[in-house]
Amino acid sequence: MFFRPALDSVDEWSDINALYSVEILQATPLPANTYVARISFNPDIFDLDIICFAAGTMILTEQGDRAVETQQAGDMIWTRDNGFQPLRWTGTRALDAIDLAAKPKLRPVRIEAGALGADQPVRPLVVSRQHRILIRSAIAQRIFGAAEVLAPACQLTELSGIRIDEDVTEVTYVHLMFDDHQVIMSDGALTESLYPGAQALESLGKTALAEIDALFPQLRDATRLPREARHLVRGPQLRRLVERHARNERALVS
Repeated sequence: MFFRPALDSVDEWSDINALYSVEILQATPLPANTYVARISFNPDIFDLDIICFAAGTMILTEQGDRAVETQQAGDMIWTRDNGFQPLRWTGTRALDAIDLAAKPKLRPVRIEAGALGADQPVRPLVVSRQHRILIRSAIAQRIFGAAEVLAPACQLTELSGIRIDEDVTEVTYVHLMFDDHQVIMSDGALTESLYPGAQALESLGKTALAEIDALFPQLRDATRLPREARHLVRGPQLRRLVERHARNERALVS
């Protein structure tokens, strides 16, 4: 079940064919078995956010590039804004061919070498669909009022060299979490660490949630979430940015 404004109250709904999530701030419960409305369109409802790297991704650390699956809590990882910072938590999730067939939206996004800009990344980068990639361009500045933003990889697939990887038969995803939301270097490209929003945490499973709760008890209070490393963008404005980059053949990172 999901909520949305009535079509006659929000004209923009007439062109929407995909839903991500809706946060309900306040709602009055209806009596049981209340008929509300028939669904008037067939939306593509996305799974919960899974923000992580595929095993094999090389992360820039104090010891140089190291595979993401070898990282451990306490390792010093390079961050764009704060130099080397200690990693606080890692988690993994392995998916086989049966998992990927049952839930195609768990397939990763493959970003070919140079697809984001010069040497961005330096080798193919594979991340989960909702993993956010740093965009730095004049177009981003004009649309969002910020030269640098973070956008989900799956929203960039209209650009050359970025696609959903339909060829993989299995994938292991690895999460990296710090005290703060960070921009880190992965295969030569700037991407995010795990941001502990409610949906991202819900996608991790009970064991991982218990580990994170022990390390970050403050996250129980939604008002104490860490500051986003960059503005997190999606939706019509991001689609407009991607269209402009594609039309003008401009790099996402310049």
